[in-house]
Amino acid sequence: MNHKKTNPILSIQEVATAMNSTRDPDRLLELILDRCIQICGVESGSLMLIDERSGVLEPVSSKGLNQQKLKETRLRVGQGITGLAASSGKAKLINDVSVDPDYVIVKDDIKSELVAPMIVEDAIIGVISLDSNRLNAFSEEMLEIVTVLANQAAQIFKNLQNIRNLEQKTKIQATLIEISKLVTSTLDLTEVFEHIMVTIEKSLKLEKGSIVLFSKESGLLRIVAASGLTNEEIEKGSYQPGEGITGSVFETGEPAIIESVANHPSFLNRVGYMSHFKHDPQNVSLLCSPILSEQNIIGVVNAFIVQNRHTDLKGLSDFLQVVASIISQSIKIQNLIEEAKKEVSRENILLKRELKNKYKFGSLIGKADLMEKMFEKIQLVADSRASVLITGESGTGKEMIANAIHYNSTRSENPFVKINCAAIPENLLESELFGHKKGAFTGAIADKKGKFELADTGTIFLDEIGEMDLNLQSKLLRVLQEREIEAIGSTKAKKVDVRIIAATNAELEELVMAKKFRADLFYRLNVVKITTPPLRERADDIPLLINHFLEKYAKENNKAIRGLNRDASKLLLKYSWPGNVRELENVIERAVVLAQEDMLSVDDFSEILEKFDSNKDIPNSSQTRSSDKTSNYPQDTPQHLSPEHMDITAGRLSPIQLEALDGRAMEAVVSEIESRLIQYAMKKYRYTKTRVAKFLGINRNTLDKKIKELNIEY
Repeated sequence: MNHKKTNPILSIQEVATAMNSTRDPDRLLELILDRCIQICGVESGSLMLIDERSGVLEPVSSKGLNQQKLKETRLRVGQGITGLAASSGKAKLINDVSVDPDYVIVKDDIKSELVAPMIVEDAIIGVISLDSNRLNAFSEEMLEIVTVLANQAAQIFKNLQNIRNLEQKTKIQATLIEISKLVTSTLDLTEVFEHIMVTIEKSLKLEKGSIVLFSKESGLLRIVAASGLTNEEIEKGSYQPGEGITGSVFETGEPAIIESVANHPSFLNRVGYMSHFKHDPQNVSLLCSPILSEQNIIGVVNAFIVQNRHTDLKGLSDFLQVVASIISQSIKIQNLIEEAKKEVSRENILLKRELKNKYKFGSLIGKADLMEKMFEKIQLVADSRASVLITGESGTGKEMIANAIHYNSTRSENPFVKINCAAIPENLLESELFGHKKGAFTGAIADKKGKFELADTGTIFLDEIGEMDLNLQSKLLRVLQEREIEAIGSTKAKKVDVRIIAATNAELEELVMAKKFRADLFYRLNVVKITTPPLRERADDIPLLINHFLEKYAKENNKAIRGLNRDASKLLLKYSWPGNVRELENVIERAVVLAQEDMLSVDDFSEILEKFDSNKDIPNSSQTRSSDKTSNYPQDTPQHLSPEHMDITAGRLSPIQLEALDGRAMEAVVSEIESRLIQYAMKKYRYTKTRVAKFLGINRNTLDKKIKELNIEY
């Protein structure tokens, strides 16, 4: 029987060309086997790869052989002529198999066999086996050529593995990115877990999988999310720590790769996984990874996969460990959020109690008749839903009155939203008040709720209402009349239940007459009007307020301030307080912060002294001290001069004293007077150089020069 043979050189060239041009590695392996058969002019052959797990040769491509018998034979590495070539890495040429004791019959009529190992990077990965029904069918030349082609096949397979591994890594990377996006898009743990399992199954074709978490209450591991399982199957998924593969991974904290769960003694199949793998149970692998939170193991994530010869179980196991880390971070974030919510809830309750206590009527300071009448009106209006207009000069405490009204009303547990109409530009105020829809204007990248919607069921405080634009006034009027708002860019109105408290230091009646404020809005706001009296009209309350602010800021600044001396009290009572209570509070706070003694004196309120045209009638601590002494100089006059100098500066000169100062009398006396004046002024004005220079009638630079020349401590 004649067999057509192929030119070996052309075959090798064809295979080399195909290696550089084709994107189908499986087709290349078939081409190599086909060319080997043609070169040798034989009837059959096979290309087999070593299965590292089982130690057997798995057929990848074959021709002229019974596929079923080939699979059933399953030659082990080291078994038969083919197995020996796979174990030793040496080619075999047997021209009469009947005389070879190692030959294993695969086909009855085979008489000659040639086997070449596939070697790449010094590793044997498989063999090419050629068979003939003729004796002496092979030559040494054929053996060399087939060996070359076998090594080419090995390189192709290696390239195929690298390509598949790269594809798997790319898929894993894309899957991790997708999972990360899912995790950051929601705070619902159940939703996160379900998304993770669905994504893993869809992207990496993992057959089944589940997330199992440990419950401290029950002491059991339970499935919290799964892919490919029914609710009934999920309910069955509970394990004791240490029980089965899942329990063992939880107990040890070590990831596990089970290559074939069907043959593993610890696999419980409690959920009924194997019913899903009836077609090929032997090739089903299980990957398990512990879920760690700091030093604690809190659960296990597992996934099943049906293997093929390209499956990289180690790479998939590493991927699953990263997924376990993401799950752990999601749980940690959720726990932190829950703790934060509890803390915010606790703080909210405490804050509401504090605010309610702070703004109860007894905490509003004042005993003057005007204040008593105002308190009575606040009490009457607090529980109503009527709009309130608070008027009065700046600094009289209009916001505190609004707080007192809200926190003593039936809405005290609901939102209290404040907005200063003068502090926000007109083009932004409408959005702040009523909100806007995405795309309503440039920069509106998302929907935004307005202050009215945030204050629903509560109270909104509109400070400086007189500064509001006329166009916005009409929209505010609609809220008062219809109790509904319409966001910018929306065509749908929304009902709101909001009580409005407005405040202004302007005369709204005058603005109405000047057509700068809508009359209809004014009457809507002016249902109940509360006027806060200026501090100059309630002078009896000044001592109460002083004591209150002294106690408050002494405590805040950790200072032991006992009070004010008589002169300081007279000074503060005589002042007109154009800035009202706010100015008084600021003055007291500043004095407490800068105080060096436990009793505040006139010197601690130098900024008040500066506001008087003349200080003739202002009590002054330095004047008080000087009146107790016979000297014309203040009590704090330095005593570093000689008695002679003291007499000179006091105006009592004797010839003997003048003689003692011969040649330097003018310099000594002038220098001493300058030194005493500067020290007196610095003490009086609390070392504020600008004010000291003004008092002395010199500029700041001259003062600095004098301090240096006279060696005055500063």
